[in-house]
Amino acid sequence: MSETPGVRSPSAARFAFRIVKIGVSLIYFAIHSIWIQLLRLARKNRAGTCVVLYYHGVPSQYRGRFERQMQVASRSAKPVDSRDINGLPANTRAVAITFDDALESFLENAAPVLMRLRIPVTVFAVADALGSKPKWGESYYSPDERVMSAEQLCKLPDLVTVGSHTLTHANLAMLGSDAATQEIAVSREKLGRLLNRSITLFSFPFGVFNASTVRQCREAGYERVFTTEHVLAVANQFVVGRIAADPWDWPLEFRLKIMGAYCWQLRLSFVIRFIRAPFSTEKRGSSKNYQCAE
Repeated sequence: MSETPGVRSPSAARFAFRIVKIGVSLIYFAIHSIWIQLLRLARKNRAGTCVVLYYHGVPSQYRGRFERQMQVASRSAKPVDSRDINGLPANTRAVAITFDDALESFLENAAPVLMRLRIPVTVFAVADALGSKPKWGESYYSPDERVMSAEQLCKLPDLVTVGSHTLTHANLAMLGSDAATQEIAVSREKLGRLLNRSITLFSFPFGVFNASTVRQCREAGYERVFTTEHVLAVANQFVVGRIAADPWDWPLEFRLKIMGAYCWQLRLSFVIRFIRAPFSTEKRGSSKNYQCAE
């Protein structure tokens, strides 16, 4: 995610980097489109894929822009529940919407839009932070942003699925095994008791995960976990990548994200990890099941 406009001073470097990413994504999308046309000429079907977007907050001044984004998403792809990525028909392009942190601005400004457009959404809640200020997002969120209360979480509409985002929004890779298990498993239990339903989805805070935390999520009973790796989701994945989105994304920027054009960042991350590997002691989770656009 990028910080809410106005929280930090504008940066020429961040602006330039944003432009570069759009340029690379345009090139990637052009090459991908040619490849898809070749597949069609050869009468070859491609597996159904899904772009999973992840947001955080939607400040009131961006509600209109968020609604336009969701209208674009509905026209460009088939909106699906993040639990229903399996079994997509061949040649299907789907989109799933998720929100991390369960912020009040989601409830006030995003949920009404999604309910009106009948778009399912998954919200990942921090179990021990309900009703408080999101201390982990002080440099990104508006000063008046808060996490939804337990009562607000319980009253979410049926189109909203609730998943876990740990107990405290901890960086799991920085914790010992027992502490990480507590964050992963106990958060599921607490949210399940609160909502009187099974919590089957999990999102890694800060997008940080490794083989150990993925295994702990399986052992805790989750059916699917979500990272911040910029990749397409395909059927039968346990670890699912997502594309970062913000309501202040430029229209071209957002359209490229919906079309999977930001998937090149996965390949770049492989190169960076390869370069850093001799100097790093951290082992990240395997991405061998991830899929970029064919």
